[in-house]
Amino acid sequence: MALGSILALNLPAAWAAGDSRLGQIGYREALSWFHSQQYDSRGSWLCGYSLAREDYSVPAKAPRLLVEVDERYLYLKSGGQLLELTGGAQGPERSEYQNAGAHIRVTLNILKRNNFSEYQESHDRQVLAKIEMNDQVETLTLKGQSCGT
Repeated sequence: MALGSILALNLPAAWAAGDSRLGQIGYREALSWFHSQQYDSRGSWLCGYSLAREDYSVPAKAPRLLVEVDERYLYLKSGGQLLELTGGAQGPERSEYQNAGAHIRVTLNILKRNNFSEYQESHDRQVLAKIEMNDQVETLTLKGQSCGT
């Protein structure tokens, strides 16, 4: 199936059936869709978010649940569908994304940035993510790794 046909900007069948589980998403998958849209942005800033423990450590094989591109687009998979959310309110410690057609809103509250690279072009971040899907709300502890260029 072509990537363009699985991205749903309206309500996908999996959502209609109430399947709102987040699935693993890869950088290539998110970037393929991003580049196919020919946005003005280059897609050079990336951050992948994985489920973390309370101390923000991440198990070795923890799946990536969200991919943020250029701090303007957020990609996730739910019910096997790749979904793109666009940025709304953005600030230094908080980013909001939504996909109105799929009834999804994600708020990323950045609690801490650490592990900066030598020239400060990337870092890790500790995040509380509030995910609202189909009138259900869940807060997840996530770690963004190597966020930057």
